[in-house]
Amino acid sequence: MSENEQRRLLKERRSIRRYDSRPIEEEVLTEIFEATRWCWSAVNRQPWKFLVIRNKELISKVAKECTTGTFAAEAPVLVIIVGDVEAQPNWYLQDTCFASLQLALAAWTFGIGTCFIGNINRDKVKKLLNLNQNDYLLTVLPLGYPYGDIPEPRPRKSLEEIVEYFD
Repeated sequence: MSENEQRRLLKERRSIRRYDSRPIEEEVLTEIFEATRWCWSAVNRQPWKFLVIRNKELISKVAKECTTGTFAAEAPVLVIIVGDVEAQPNWYLQDTCFASLQLALAAWTFGIGTCFIGNINRDKVKKLLNLNQNDYLLTVLPLGYPYGDIPEPRPRKSLEEIVEYFD
């Protein structure tokens, strides 16, 4: 991938909230997770698990618990990112956030969209998935090929508003 393609990837990735019914091939999922597992983490603890849901009934149940993300029910795949609090008590939150972004970027290189869902009834989803109380459920990421047109970019703040140099 050229530098221009890398920059384009970073600028053109969008949050996708509508998915077509096309399944995601096993090889593509494997490549996405292969790229994601190389994400940086504090002290290289890699305090994450990726729970992959392809069962439509379970997808529907989990999506109902995503207060602002019920659109996840349309996705052919849900990925639940879980942080291992015991493995990395001080940095599991940051590490799983980094991994979620790396997963989204890896998926986008295959034309697969996602959207970070943070408003979740975590206790109910953890119960549905038989997770431990100490497991931190970071997000539900629906994965799917976008349905329809890719959304236009939303406005961004100027560099002058967000970057300050100390020389």
